[in-house]
Amino acid sequence: MNTRRSGHIAALLLSLLLAGCEREAPVRGFVLPPGDADRGRQVFIDYNCYRCHSIPDVELPERDFEPPFVVELGGEVLRVKGYGELLTAVVYPDHIISPKYQNLLNRAGKDVQMTAMPYFGDSMTVTELTDLVEFLHGQYTRLQPTYYQPHYPGIR
Repeated sequence: MNTRRSGHIAALLLSLLLAGCEREAPVRGFVLPPGDADRGRQVFIDYNCYRCHSIPDVELPERDFEPPFVVELGGEVLRVKGYGELLTAVVYPDHIISPKYQNLLNRAGKDVQMTAMPYFGDSMTVTELTDLVEFLHGQYTRLQPTYYQPHYPGIR
């Protein structure tokens, strides 16, 4: 009977240990369901995001007007924005005005402390929002900086 009890305890401990082994770090706070990137691209077009934003290597419709400047999204970056940051940028674009965006405003002669991006909280569904965030997140690639001096034989 002692062996049987030890086996049950070992099985319980093993299951507890395995339960703690997650593949991805858990997300804290409010979490929405995952979106669909293909549908997110269509949301990007349907809500006219392409009129003021560009994304490298993504085919988008031509603009029907020329904005003062175009904000590029995606590409190679040192730090990829997380799910929550992208979600906040869409839902509440005035939350943080990036220094890069502020420089674009200054060069365009605009003295504005908020974005021109419209508020979509009354018109965009949760599904459209999660699809858009999934699409945007997939457009970023983490740049791996080189921390070494390359060696070229024969060159000094």
